[in-house]
Amino acid sequence: MKTETVSYFAVLSIFAFMVIAMPMSSIAAEQGTEVNSTMPNVKGNVDHGVLAHYYEDQAKELEAKIEEQVEAFNHKPRTSFLGKNGQRIKKHVVYKIHEFEKAVEENLEKAAYHNKMAAEQIYQQKFAESGKIKG
Repeated sequence: MKTETVSYFAVLSIFAFMVIAMPMSSIAAEQGTEVNSTMPNVKGNVDHGVLAHYYEDQAKELEAKIEEQVEAFNHKPRTSFLGKNGQRIKKHVVYKIHEFEKAVEENLEKAAYHNKMAAEQIYQQKFAESGKIKG
């Protein structure tokens, strides 16, 4: 009787896990099939203007998070940084701010690169349209 209960519980738990995990895998599969406007199109061209705008938006969002963290840090009572975990919390907040700043810098570098590439892309299109290249 005891082994039947154990085997029944094992089968039931495996079934429950499958039921719980199935929606997760289908959500992940759906996210992987989304069409992103920044992905190369059929010809392999990338819209660098869209990518530059995307990275600029990401940088703005991160700057807002930095301001939020700084405000929270500055308005936190000094007594909250005392005690056993206070210094660890303080270091963690400073670390998060530093990581956000690095991410902003990286996103702005990527945006600058894609702006440059977009300008070159426009130049190449105008040059091709001028009729100087015969295809």
